[in-house]
Amino acid sequence: MTVRTRIAPTPSGALHAGNACSFLLAWLWARSQGGEVVLRIEDVDTTRSRADWIESVFRDLEWLGLDWDAGPSGPTDLSSAYRQSSQERQARYARLWKEWADSGWIYPCRCTRADLRTDAPQVERIGDDTPPGTIYSGKCRDRKASSAGPADAWRLRLPDAPSDIGDLWMGHRRLDRLSRLGDPVLRRGDGCTAYHLAVCVDDFDQRITHVVRGRDLLPFSHLHSHLHRLLGNPEPPRFAHHGLLGDAEGRRMAKRIGSDSLSGMRESGRDPRELIGHLAPLLFPGTIPEPIRCSAAELVSVGLPEPPTSDRPFPFPTPEIP
Repeated sequence: MTVRTRIAPTPSGALHAGNACSFLLAWLWARSQGGEVVLRIEDVDTTRSRADWIESVFRDLEWLGLDWDAGPSGPTDLSSAYRQSSQERQARYARLWKEWADSGWIYPCRCTRADLRTDAPQVERIGDDTPPGTIYSGKCRDRKASSAGPADAWRLRLPDAPSDIGDLWMGHRRLDRLSRLGDPVLRRGDGCTAYHLAVCVDDFDQRITHVVRGRDLLPFSHLHSHLHRLLGNPEPPRFAHHGLLGDAEGRRMAKRIGSDSLSGMRESGRDPRELIGHLAPLLFPGTIPEPIRCSAAELVSVGLPEPPTSDRPFPFPTPEIP
């Protein structure tokens, strides 16, 4: 089997060192085994994407020294099958939504945000196999497709069956009832396909064998494994969830809190080997004990990464360039 991973940025803000860590891990996982890397632009939500952020994705990856074997040719390649906003991908999602609505697997939901806050329990613990946030109560679960209104969202009925996944780095994970996740929205009321469905359909169609991503997405792997089964995928991707990076204040790096951006480092003339060298001890803790100056290509010969698996973000100081 040819190993095939994906680098899948969402152009909803500037990329940061945490994104670089995930991208580098996925790239190294494939390159160290003679595999292939797919670049996918996850701009399914066109209301959150901007042309300048998409442009930055390509410049940042070039700066990091990460290449790919399949994907858009550049930021203006709007028709690529590896760009979620393309007509090809949008048509694929729409066909699947209609098939699943006709089958009764999904149902229309008209619950508002206020309904969700009132009716649903809150899960706050990060690190459990249930994602934090609002768990849908199932208020609209018995509604038929024929009762759908034009502004209704569509949710997937999750079974009460247990879910088991074997994460390559986190080990065996078991959820006693898949329904504990709450029926997820697969299509929003504005017609936009939800992230969870889009990424699973894309991984299936694009023959992704390994998904390398942050530990904050670990709970959703139960849902994603279930979606792959519904898609008829005989060999769902293997998951590998790595530890998270923290900013100077100990918070998980995220676009919403303005973590230091890759574009800022790049535009100020910083050497990408400094950033990659700071990541190296986190990726290979048993082999590289302290920061070094190196390129992504130089790490390929080290072998498969050994990422941290702690529940807490690892402090990651922004590298200072002399």
